[in-house]
Amino acid sequence: MTRMTINWRSIGGLLCAMALLAGCETSGQRAQSKKATKAVTSMEKTRAELVKADQQVDEAVVALDRLTSSPTVVPEAFKVYKVQVTEVSKQEREAQKRADRMRADWRAYITAWETEVDTVSTPELQARAEERRQAVRENYDRLRDAANAVHSAYQPFLTQLQDVQKTLALDLTPAGLEAAKPAIDSAHQSAQNLKQQIGAFVSEIDRVAAATTARTPVAAATPAPSGE
Repeated sequence: MTRMTINWRSIGGLLCAMALLAGCETSGQRAQSKKATKAVTSMEKTRAELVKADQQVDEAVVALDRLTSSPTVVPEAFKVYKVQVTEVSKQEREAQKRADRMRADWRAYITAWETEVDTVSTPELQARAEERRQAVRENYDRLRDAANAVHSAYQPFLTQLQDVQKTLALDLTPAGLEAAKPAIDSAHQSAQNLKQQIGAFVSEIDRVAAATTARTPVAAATPAPSGE
């Protein structure tokens, strides 16, 4: 999991400052500044949610491994496993809600900013505003695509965990464990993919934060998965 120390308050201030390219602050710019602050807050909360989701994946895999640590599934281990499956499902829903809110807040921020920038008449300021507008649009697209990739990666992992649970709920014997083995193996692979996508989303958030702090257009990066 990528770790960076982000000064979110500074980022919020810089985003708000981007609304003031025309000079004196208007009521539209004040409204846009509020939307900018909300967008930054959503990004910060989404990052925290992703860190929790990554940890939950690890806990679920540990519970899954305990099921296979003996020839016969221990009832207590199965009980813990069922709790972890429920937690993964809950974390998936929460992470998706948070990502959806983040994208909505950024979309509102971009729309408000574009409306305000269209009123700028000075050519030099127009050019600078257009440069920043393109960078912010690209940031939005990449954050959206990263969120979609995490959502897609969650689906097979959760399905496989649930398949293991259903199989063992009917049979906690070695035969039941053998029957669940394909889903167990697939769940391990899906867990690794999910953690990679979560890490990529966190990295994308950190990249946007760092680029905003630097007040420079975002550098070219490896294309993200196709968006919605």
